[in-house]
Amino acid sequence: MTKKNNNYINNSIWILAEKASRIISGILVGVLVARFLGKEQFGIISYALSVISIFTVFSTLGLDGIVVRELITEKKKKYDIIGTTFWLRFIGSFLVVIASTYYSFMRDPSDRTWIVFLVSIAVVFQSFSVIDFYFQSEVKGKYNAITQIITLIISAIVKLVLIYFEAPLSWFASMVMLEAILTAINQLIFYKQNQQEVSKWKFSLSEAKRLLSHSWPIIISAFMQMIYQQADKILIARYLQDMGMVGQYSAATRISEASFFIPVALSAALFPGIINNRENKPLQLKRLTQIYSLMIWSALIISIGGYLLGDWVIGFLYKDGFPLAPEIFKIHIWITIPVFFGTAWGSWLLALNKQKLITIYQVLVLIFILALEMYMIPKYGIKGAAYSVVFSYLLSLLAIIFVYKPKESAMLFISALNPKNLFDVYKYWKEMKSLK
Repeated sequence: MTKKNNNYINNSIWILAEKASRIISGILVGVLVARFLGKEQFGIISYALSVISIFTVFSTLGLDGIVVRELITEKKKKYDIIGTTFWLRFIGSFLVVIASTYYSFMRDPSDRTWIVFLVSIAVVFQSFSVIDFYFQSEVKGKYNAITQIITLIISAIVKLVLIYFEAPLSWFASMVMLEAILTAINQLIFYKQNQQEVSKWKFSLSEAKRLLSHSWPIIISAFMQMIYQQADKILIARYLQDMGMVGQYSAATRISEASFFIPVALSAALFPGIINNRENKPLQLKRLTQIYSLMIWSALIISIGGYLLGDWVIGFLYKDGFPLAPEIFKIHIWITIPVFFGTAWGSWLLALNKQKLITIYQVLVLIFILALEMYMIPKYGIKGAAYSVVFSYLLSLLAIIFVYKPKESAMLFISALNPKNLFDVYKYWKEMKSLK
């Protein structure tokens, strides 16, 4: 048990290290790319990524968390599970390329459609992310972390070279595909080093039906989530007809969303532990309260700090090229609180196999955010988009507390507000480290 706990801690550290490296690279190199491209061209790439993100549901199929869970509970069937998931994602990736390119072709100029197509190809190579699911199930997050860090270093160097030689926009769009290829190669190398064989991957129709029977609520949920997460940029492009506005909005939200790696990384690292504690309800609720507390207090610190320092930070990063970005950042930063808490809540429901509840919650949020954005963006521009997102996510925070077992959820939320939980987490971490 001690070894298992140590594995969870080390796994969390590795995943956090990878995500932190990604954010640092995104801020340092990503800002340089944005400044080089300017708000117009940066807006085009941001728009392309938003369009493709909505259609990625055809590739991911809501299987991420479910596959990790199945690999933990059905170890003897690991090659069938991994192989089936890979082929489902691989076939689905071509649907993503076709759907996203066709969407742009019907609405956008040909040069913008070409950028959408170039970026969408990356989804094909992301099919190999099933290897990451295997490492997650084995609590070996360091392999994916190392993979991503290597990719980030190479990608950063190439982007700096492209800036130096003043490369055209299409080269920067192709970088998304290059990053996906590098990640796939590194994942395959580490997979083989762990004495695992890709040649043993098998597609099983019965396994595909079983996995999809569990994941269909998440497919719907993920599709709706992608719509309301990416709709702001797409609606700005549609209503304002100005890719420069999309660029300024994206520049601001890219920084305000930089901390989103924290709840995602912690949930990915601790998800196996939540499942393994399913027979011990008091311990499970205690760990959940501690995760909630980490999420809430981290989000509060980030939101308040971002609001107070927003003008200086965004002005320093983007200089005069994105004049509206500081104000957008100071509005948008407040979504950090519901996003952090919501990520932990979603992992909890997934551990309980309550995917349908996640879907119901997503429907409510989708309706609210689209209605608000369609009203606010034409009237108030990109500021209206930022306010719409904040109001919608804060509404979702209230919905989270009252959707599933409202009394228990409310008590957990109130308990999580006690900062004493942070000290308990720290003491637990110290104990586990001392037992290594």
